[in-house]
Amino acid sequence: MGARYGQHFLSNRHAAERIAANVGAGPEVDVLEIGPGKGALTPLLFGARRVVVVEVDTEMVDLLRRRFASNKPNLEIIHRDFMEFDLNTLSAPTPFKVVGNLPYNLTSPILRKLCEWRNWTEAVVMVQKEVGERLSAKVGTPEYGALTVGMSLSCTAENLFELSAKSFDPPPKVKSVVVRLRRRAQPLFEDEPRVQRVIQAAFQQRRKTIENSISHGLSLEKPGVRASLEQLGLDPGLRAERLSVDDFIRVTRKLLPTC
Repeated sequence: MGARYGQHFLSNRHAAERIAANVGAGPEVDVLEIGPGKGALTPLLFGARRVVVVEVDTEMVDLLRRRFASNKPNLEIIHRDFMEFDLNTLSAPTPFKVVGNLPYNLTSPILRKLCEWRNWTEAVVMVQKEVGERLSAKVGTPEYGALTVGMSLSCTAENLFELSAKSFDPPPKVKSVVVRLRRRAQPLFEDEPRVQRVIQAAFQQRRKTIENSISHGLSLEKPGVRASLEQLGLDPGLRAERLSVDDFIRVTRKLLPTC
């Protein structure tokens, strides 16, 4: 149950209460829960105006329907793979708050999908500790990478608290952390796919210099890349983790101008 989806179900009541308190599911709030599993957190969200849960596991969907669907009119259970679900079909008077225990093997794709969606303000998610460190990493640290920069374009990240392995069933072999993401009113760069190309190219071979990694990743001639970086005041010999989010935006505008 759940294992084939790489999920470890939240089972600690105190942890669930702390997460729900950070979500702040009041009567004027609409909540989207990703992967509710057995529903450890779901009933703590019922103070919201509306709770939409997206769950892929048929057994879990049946369990949730037996437990809640008949007596909770503000609960909507969607039996879908979150990665295949069209978030734009969700509408609400105000942007959603998001909560979820994200499967470790799908955390990055889920976060990227979430960032492409505009109709939310905050997300409180449980992730592998390593991912949480990457989300909130500072420039120049080993944890700073493509996920850090890519998410920073549209969100800010704050690690709230750690969860022990005993908080889950079955217990994972890695440490977990609860992270709060706040969506920016406007992304730092409107054409996110364009800047993501530069980010991915730069970090694809992060041990190489940005001159080498960007020129290879974008199929651009090295002399041109070197000259462009120097014009921006950036040392072509730097590695990708030394570039700030603003640096990546400036590099994108220089190397990948719009037509």
